[in-house]
Amino acid sequence: MGYTIGVSSGYWSIKKDTALLGIDRKIQWAATAGVRHTQVDIENITELIEPKLKDKVERTKKLGLTFGFHGEAKAYKGMDTMPLTSAIEPDYFRAHERLLIHIRGCGELGGKYINSHASESSPLIILWHELQPTTLVDVWGRKLSKFLEENDDLLEWAISQDFIEEIGHWAGYPVNVKTSDKAKEYAIKNKLKSIDQIPQDALKKIHHEARREVFKEYFSTADQSYGPERVAYYIIAKWMMKKRDPLWMNIVGRIIKDEELSKPKILEEWVPAVAGKYIWGHFNPKPETGYSDPKPLLEKYKIYWLFETSMGISGYELYMRLGRLKDMYYTSIATGSKWVGVTMDMEHMMGCNLDPKKEIELLPPKAGERLKLIHITVPTSHNPSHLPIYMASEAQLYIYERLYELRKKGFKDGWWIFERGGEEGQIKQTTLAMRKVREFLEKNIEPKELPLEFFGMKPAGPEISRQRVIIQEHKMDPLKGLLHVSEEEFTFLGTAARQRGKLEEWKKERYR
Repeated sequence: MGYTIGVSSGYWSIKKDTALLGIDRKIQWAATAGVRHTQVDIENITELIEPKLKDKVERTKKLGLTFGFHGEAKAYKGMDTMPLTSAIEPDYFRAHERLLIHIRGCGELGGKYINSHASESSPLIILWHELQPTTLVDVWGRKLSKFLEENDDLLEWAISQDFIEEIGHWAGYPVNVKTSDKAKEYAIKNKLKSIDQIPQDALKKIHHEARREVFKEYFSTADQSYGPERVAYYIIAKWMMKKRDPLWMNIVGRIIKDEELSKPKILEEWVPAVAGKYIWGHFNPKPETGYSDPKPLLEKYKIYWLFETSMGISGYELYMRLGRLKDMYYTSIATGSKWVGVTMDMEHMMGCNLDPKKEIELLPPKAGERLKLIHITVPTSHNPSHLPIYMASEAQLYIYERLYELRKKGFKDGWWIFERGGEEGQIKQTTLAMRKVREFLEKNIEPKELPLEFFGMKPAGPEISRQRVIIQEHKMDPLKGLLHVSEEEFTFLGTAARQRGKLEEWKKERYR
């Protein structure tokens, strides 16, 4: 396929341009920017059910235009509408439902891909002050109690960890009530006059069993607590380590000790693996859950699902759940579908305190084959800026260098999208610059060997000729005032011009 250059449509609700009122119009808008491919920015899934939309899009496709989609985003909507990395039951359900809606809706229209921020859920490190429901689920969306019944050793481990006991209120009053009820049952069964007559070993065992039952019930039924989602993440992390899960080993690469698991610095290391496992669960559902497998839909429509780094939360840039290029790559591999891939947005990466160059270096060989979409932008400290890329600019060279590195790792076909952030004139400037980038990248020219043509200049062109004449005429300037012979300020023509009083006119025209 090679590289396809395109632009994003932008949002009607921001631009208030009737040319963006509806998916078919958004697709057509790209033709005014000098390209034939549009990234359609979905503002709401209701855009996908507009009356007669498919007929309108079919007429648009006859113009030779192609398109992909950017799914709903928290940055625009103000909330995480598709929380694929969430362990909260209602969020899990909502995320899976919208996942299928996006695939069916965009696939029916003939889109090439659906780009989605990998995770926009709150970082685990700030969940301690976020009120959440305690209805937790495992990676397949089942009640956490069901998962713990299948993994009794994980239940035993969870109730014995201090950092888990600190989360929620399960270990206090509820356990005491359950222990008291079980003690009364024991006393009656063994014909004891009171619970005070229960042997200490038996009482200890009763209390332990009460903790087990309360833990499963508390985190599988409706209640409110601060950051209970952390409990599910800790348990799934322990489970992944126990079975040496390939996703864990590829992302984390080591077994983390219990006493380190909850440390803030270590969260940055392992949370992406668990976040990726929850995404894996959405793409590999268990039949018992009733959730549909999205992989056959991707195959049916021949449409890619692409994971992109989300914008970082100010103050918590290091702790976004899933944003590193290599982590999204391994997650896409784990899903088991060739139609799941990765998007690289260098500006978003910097917003998560990630250096794009270093992130590319961490990718394994041939990982670029899973990379299908690049958002053309130069990282800035304040994003999203979506600054234009001008010819002969440092930005043009920077982008070429990163794309050249990705090409060496297998990225040889895909889409380059400039997400509009300025006026149409800036978009067209970027398109011209990216055509030059594509021209020389497909020739495999190393960045240090790029010719002047890359920057829009010809070796024999007037710009170069003027520079050479200026250099030649001023090469002796450092010796001025040092010679003991008469110095000539003007050439034959310059002298004649001075004698006629036309010196200034001569200076303006001398290099034409």
